[in-house]
Amino acid sequence: MNRNEIKKKELALISSKEKENPLLFKKETFIESPEFLKKFGIFIKGKDNYPLGYLKLWPQDFIVEETDDSGKLHTINTSEEKEVNGEGKTIYATMVKCGLSTLEAVEELSNILNLDKKKINFAGIKDKDAITSQLISMRGVNINDVKNIESPSLFLKDIYHGKGIVEIGKLKSNKFTILIRTTKDFQKKLFLDNLKKLDKEGFFNFFYLQRFGTPRLINFHWGFLILKGEYEKAVLSFLSSPGERELPYFIKLREKLKENFGNWQEIENILSPLPLFFQCELRVVSFLKKYPNNFAGALKEIPEQIKLWIFAFSSLLFNDKLSSYIKEGKEPPEIIPLILSDDKKDLEIYKTILSKNKADETIFNNLNNFPFIQLKKREINTKEKINIIDYKIVNEGVILSFTLPKGSYATTFLSQLFNLASGLPPKDIYNYTIDTKATLGEESLENVLNKFKDVIYSKEDSPQN
Repeated sequence: MNRNEIKKKELALISSKEKENPLLFKKETFIESPEFLKKFGIFIKGKDNYPLGYLKLWPQDFIVEETDDSGKLHTINTSEEKEVNGEGKTIYATMVKCGLSTLEAVEELSNILNLDKKKINFAGIKDKDAITSQLISMRGVNINDVKNIESPSLFLKDIYHGKGIVEIGKLKSNKFTILIRTTKDFQKKLFLDNLKKLDKEGFFNFFYLQRFGTPRLINFHWGFLILKGEYEKAVLSFLSSPGERELPYFIKLREKLKENFGNWQEIENILSPLPLFFQCELRVVSFLKKYPNNFAGALKEIPEQIKLWIFAFSSLLFNDKLSSYIKEGKEPPEIIPLILSDDKKDLEIYKTILSKNKADETIFNNLNNFPFIQLKKREINTKEKINIIDYKIVNEGVILSFTLPKGSYATTFLSQLFNLASGLPPKDIYNYTIDTKATLGEESLENVLNKFKDVIYSKEDSPQN
């Protein structure tokens, strides 16, 4: 059974469970208020007065197109697809996807091509609830097999032979075309004044919520447990701790996992009906069935996730440090290093924060168990400039087209214009679709949306949101 068949089976199961008990699938509207953002170290002055803005009602409300390190923009447009000549053992392509994270899309390609996913490379992770495009490279695969790939969730274009590979971080910027849906009391003047200010001064470069693993938003806690060497607690929390925004169905399921912690066969039985949704959990549990007390080894089964958790913890500390300057009315330094540094001066910056959490620099010795994470100097800009390409205020809200340098979150920028909302859409927003590209005078989304017609859901209808 291929991934798409498994996904359909999962959705059918969730749909049947919802019919049995609708209350377990009751959705809520989550507003990223100043109080809520404090949990993630984020402080934005004056945010109480910002208008409400809803993101990603439809995947096409959030479009991301990558500019590679050579300066070429990889668009989602189907009309630009063309034959490209080249020489070398590497196959390059622009991957356009919908409803998958980059890591999930790589998994999909790996299964379709019967290719080790380590041989599929990309520069950056793109959003899941969006339509995105990015350059990827593949080694050890026939170009005709790549050209014949069929998937409802992704397609490849501009496929050619070349040399080398795409390397992590080797991109210049991302272009965003985003519809922020607003309520009927939207204050246009306040928005335009703030937009003008940010365009001139830049925005504070916080790590935003996707860094912390939506919908659960607790991966930084797992990262901290790993750094403290508390691997069993990390596994327990990963499997069973309820998330900030999970549906009641999944919260109750995780309660069962906690009750059966240590009975790995039973936990596998509980998770196995949803093998895609719980694919990382199942990898961990599968290892623990063979080696019941080797919790560090179990965590090594999901190295990509472990990296995200460790960096989420360091991101939380960065946010907290940046916010401390803003709260005191001080201009922050141009850069703040992350705590994951081999320079002791960088660690000194976070000494007080670590002490409050009953930890010190020795916690990083535990990374010796995870050699795929290296301590090295990593400096982050405290402010980023934004390049506004175009914007238009429409009945549905605001369409914004802009570019950001690599590593910056569009939602970080937008959070300094709106109190962002997610989950169940507020009742007083327009919920129908809009062709954002065409509205801004660019190529219509019609052909792209037709390719993704089987995976396009509204947040009102999607069974897993």
